[in-house]
Parts: sequence; C-alpha cells; structure tokens
Amino acid sequence: NFLDKTSLPLCVPGELESQSLVFSKQTTVWASPANPGAAELACELASAFRGLTVSNVADVGSSASARQSMALRGLARRTRRADRATHMLLYLNQNTWLEDDGERLAEHVKQAREDKLKIVMAHENDPALGGCQFSRFFETTPQELIAGGLYTDLAKSCFPGRHRKVSLVLLAKSLGA
Repeated sequence: NFLDKTSLPLCVPGELESQSLVFSKQTTVWASPANPGAAELACELASAFRGLTVSNVADVGSSASARQSMALRGLARRTRRADRATHMLLYLNQNTWLEDDGERLAEHVKQAREDKLKIVMAHENDPALGGCQFSRFFETTPQELIAGGLYTDLAKSCFPGRHRKVSLVLLAKSLGA
C-alpha cells in the first residue's frame, strides 16, 4: 500500500543506469599517453565493467607518460600491449591537442585509423576534469584529421555527478559491452 507515501521508487524498463553490462569478448582499450586524462577515463571504465582491459603503453618522451596516476599503477596487472588493443579511446577535454602531446596524439590517431582500430571518442563536460565546449576542437584539432572525417562519428558526452554513470554506460556500449 503506497497511499501514505509522498514519493515512490521509479524504475523505467531499459533505462541505462539499471543495465548490468559486461564485455562478452575480451576488449582492450588503448589510451594514448599523449592524450591527457584518457588513461584515467579508461581505468574508470575498466573498474565499472568486467571484461575491459586498458593499454597505456608508454610513449617514450611524452610528458603525459611521466604523469601516471595511482589508478594506472593499480591496473598494471590488467594492462596489455597496444598491439592487442581492440579500440582507441580519444578523450576530448581542454588539454587535448595541445603542444608536443597534441602532435604526438595526432600521430597516434592517424596510426590507429591506418590500422583500422576503432576510435571511440569521449567529450568531457565536467569543468573539474577539463570539460569544454565541443566547438573548441574545431580550432585545436589538426585540420588534416578534421578533413579526414575524425568527427564524423559522434563523441559520447561525459557529464559529472549523477549523470556520470549513464555517460560510462554509453561509452561501454560504444566499446562493445
């Protein structure tokens, strides 16, 4: 009897937050060390969804590779070489495509495309994590990549707070969960 209740729990069949996703086949996402924040997001995904492993093979000379977080070291046992990756995670935030790491990242994206590695893009919207307007990437992305159709596929938005879980589910689905 719910007559004396002021609110009721609501569950909508098929809603993303209630889905329990796993990867049915081994999936390895590669996070370029030249892509600031990509490895952390990949680790967040791997922690949330069984069957996903992260590759963050160091790029010699990259300033990003010197900034490995504790989360990355904790996932070292689940890390594979980049040549075994099934996907590349391209994390788009205010630090993407900048300076030397930006040039190195552009080379990594070109190589991934040549190797027919599926690129899954995540657009950060949380200001605390470097979120910015998507239009920024039309100014900072190398024109060669834009002209080559990099942004033809839609990036999945990563929102903060209570929407973060839904963002992760959408990314996991893009990776094959």
